[in-house]
Amino acid sequence: MTYRFNKDVETLQSPYISWENLNCCGGWVSDDSYLLTAVQEGKKLCASIIFDTEKELEGYKKSLTDEYDYFCRPTMYNGPYSFFYIDVCRTGAIRDYINEDDILQTYDLLGIKGFNRKLLLDLLGIPMLYLINGETFSFRDPVRPEEWIVTGLLLGYPLESTAWLLEKHDLLVSQF
Repeated sequence: MTYRFNKDVETLQSPYISWENLNCCGGWVSDDSYLLTAVQEGKKLCASIIFDTEKELEGYKKSLTDEYDYFCRPTMYNGPYSFFYIDVCRTGAIRDYINEDDILQTYDLLGIKGFNRKLLLDLLGIPMLYLINGETFSFRDPVRPEEWIVTGLLLGYPLESTAWLLEKHDLLVSQF
């Protein structure tokens, strides 16, 4: 995919946001082992990982400390194959890790203004566990612009990539 954005805008600086994280979007072949430690190494706030066996999933869960929350989706069956899912995240809310004013300022500079700022700020204050477990919205299937922004932040995607997707899919409300 090609992302188009204003290159004159300074990228939001955070250890949890990088173009490397975009390799994990499922759009092309990437190193799946990156996700196993990306949250623990401070590269992402959240990682969605698929295991081939329940034993692998259980072993991974045992390796997690209290610094991390996780949610396991139901096992998916596809013929003779089974897939075991886990979403792991840091404890706390996104705003505990990324300055919300920096997020808003970056989106403003990127020309992204047609979203509900209050709703976004509210979502940034919700514990990430409640964002990944579906209690707030389905971060795997965001609908509203604020959900797309939060999903991008959770998964560590550059704000420029989320801004492009919002514009490409015409998800913003006109400010005029």
